[in-house]
Amino acid sequence: MPPSIRTFERMQIVALAVGWIYATLTYRTTLHGRLSPILFAMALTTASVVVVILIFLISRRRSTWAKWSLIVLSAPATAPWAALVHRAGVSDWTAVMGLFQAGLQIVSLFYLIHPASRAWFGSRVE
Repeated sequence: MPPSIRTFERMQIVALAVGWIYATLTYRTTLHGRLSPILFAMALTTASVVVVILIFLISRRRSTWAKWSLIVLSAPATAPWAALVHRAGVSDWTAVMGLFQAGLQIVSLFYLIHPASRAWFGSRVE
């Protein structure tokens, strides 16, 4: 496994952990009255399981379709941050944590298209 894939994997795991903290803080401060705790927990768990499976398939099984699935699914998850920063700025620690998490996700995806990663995916024996 090339270092770029290891870095991708580590950054995604850290982004997932930061995302859990961010989601919990957001739920407690703004979503508690609007969303059932059970529904919130189910949605967070489902999204996390999907991401963990994709990370595993990418880093351990060299799955190209999982790589592109994660890239496509990450785009709508991180896109709202640009609008938020443009409209409201960064006003509290929750926003900083959310931006950090989105940044980790975006940067980790660039490691998937690194030349060493592309060669590694290309050398997969079917």
